[in-house]
Amino acid sequence: MPFKLALLGQSCLDNRATLDTHLTTDWQIGHWLPGDSLEAGIALIKDADAVIPGSDSLISGGAFQLVPHAEKLGLFQIPFAGYDWLRPEGVPKGCLVCNALGHEIPMAEFAIASLLEWEIGFRKMDADFRAGSWAYQGTSTGNTHGEVHGKTLGIYGYGQIGREAATRAAAFGLRTAAIARRPREAVPAPLDWIGTNDDLPRLLAESDYLLLACDLNDETRGIINAQALAQMKPSAFIINLARGPVIEEEALYEALRQKQIAGAAIDTWYIYPGRPLPGGKPEARPRPSRFAFHELDNLIMTPHCSAHTEAADQRRWVSMAANLDAFARGEQPATVVMTGA
Repeated sequence: MPFKLALLGQSCLDNRATLDTHLTTDWQIGHWLPGDSLEAGIALIKDADAVIPGSDSLISGGAFQLVPHAEKLGLFQIPFAGYDWLRPEGVPKGCLVCNALGHEIPMAEFAIASLLEWEIGFRKMDADFRAGSWAYQGTSTGNTHGEVHGKTLGIYGYGQIGREAATRAAAFGLRTAAIARRPREAVPAPLDWIGTNDDLPRLLAESDYLLLACDLNDETRGIINAQALAQMKPSAFIINLARGPVIEEEALYEALRQKQIAGAAIDTWYIYPGRPLPGGKPEARPRPSRFAFHELDNLIMTPHCSAHTEAADQRRWVSMAANLDAFARGEQPATVVMTGA
């Protein structure tokens, strides 16, 4: 008999063709959309072996209403990387929770693009030149732009994203160093050194650029606080592609406002559309923080889009198909991040 898979949400339905193309084991696949009845969802998930909750079903809360009704769920497959919102008690006991791969390439490119924009300043050059200024002409005095060559990129969180970023940074002549969750027996190329949280002060002191590419957990929440920011170079530049709360919100704002560090590129935030605000109701288009980051001139701010490419979306579903196939064969899927309690 085929294994049963429940797809929850329109985003899952939109990618069904990719999943079908790459599955090599036998699955009976059913769908539930947030507009469907709860009863229909319960009937679908009750005897499902695996579930993929799309982002729309998670935001609406439908997935969380349905999962407790699953009686034999063995695989909870998240269709993206982050899982800080999920606790082991949120899925059936013994159920494997997996995340998806495929996002690391565009996120690494996004990180390097942020460094290049910070140093070269295409946005300002373009605006000035359109306005009639030749201030950045090569023969002019002053108004030179920077370069990344020979500088140090520190990477906090040396997983898929960190490795891809280090490879690209090395191609631009940057020195690279990283902090990983666990000690490594050897320094992986192209890094100059790799350490653990005990070595964070060294990473902060040496980095011209600091890339945050870790997951959010009890250890990493607020790891970059006022004390950590004070250990960085005044010329340092932070790129946060991890989660907003990895950096303490007020400490980051004040460090940028007071020019304690030179600048930052932030893609992950503290407030999101449709999510409850501190002391208020959700808004459709909120500012991403309770502080006025949007008024700062030393910040590149983007709306959590570093991983959002069509190719990355395809790779995610290919990686999820591989996890489903491994589960069906009785093997351990490649990206298990926790087990239900």
